[in-house]
Amino acid sequence: MAVQQPQHHGETFAATPWAWSDTVASWTWPGFEDAPVTVEVYSDADEVELLVNGRSLGRQPVGEGHRFRTAFETAYQPGELEAIAYRGGEPAGRISLRSATGPVQLRAEADRPTVTAHGGDLVYVPLALTDADGTLHAAADRMVNLEATGAGTLLAFGSADPCTEERFDARDRRTYQGRAIAVIRPTGVGEIRITATAPGCDVARTTVTAT
Repeated sequence: MAVQQPQHHGETFAATPWAWSDTVASWTWPGFEDAPVTVEVYSDADEVELLVNGRSLGRQPVGEGHRFRTAFETAYQPGELEAIAYRGGEPAGRISLRSATGPVQLRAEADRPTVTAHGGDLVYVPLALTDADGTLHAAADRMVNLEATGAGTLLAFGSADPCTEERFDARDRRTYQGRAIAVIRPTGVGEIRITATAPGCDVARTTVTAT
């Protein structure tokens, strides 16, 4: 399930047959309360029901005959968006998106606790802007500064932004839809200390052991 970005609602979408719609798997759209939005749900079930804060918007057919996709029109209301898939009239699966609430937090977590010190091994460190419960703040992008000390060095720092002019070898990077990722190269045996900072957020730290 994903939501078409409300700032572009009603605009004509022109793309190649291989392109995907401009959607984000987020139900956090500050400033667009009560604005119209399109919610896309993908499933191989017979039909899908969409609920906004417990209120049903009805069911729509999905599955192979509909290219495994259906879309609902609604208005953005912070809270919970839930889709329930039905097969043979019975619930067969569900998925939900919650609105992020409260202060933005910066999180950094390495993809593994240990890495090989030699032989070209790398550590990947995803960074995310979330609320206290871990819900992504996809609309709260900000600059992140990252530093690797100890037995490792920053090799690259990037995001999924398709139009950025930022350098991949710089220590500063703006998140895209609430996320960024750093690549760390071990320089020897020992502890790699990774520190990330962003405006308005507490410092995020994580460590990796190079062996």
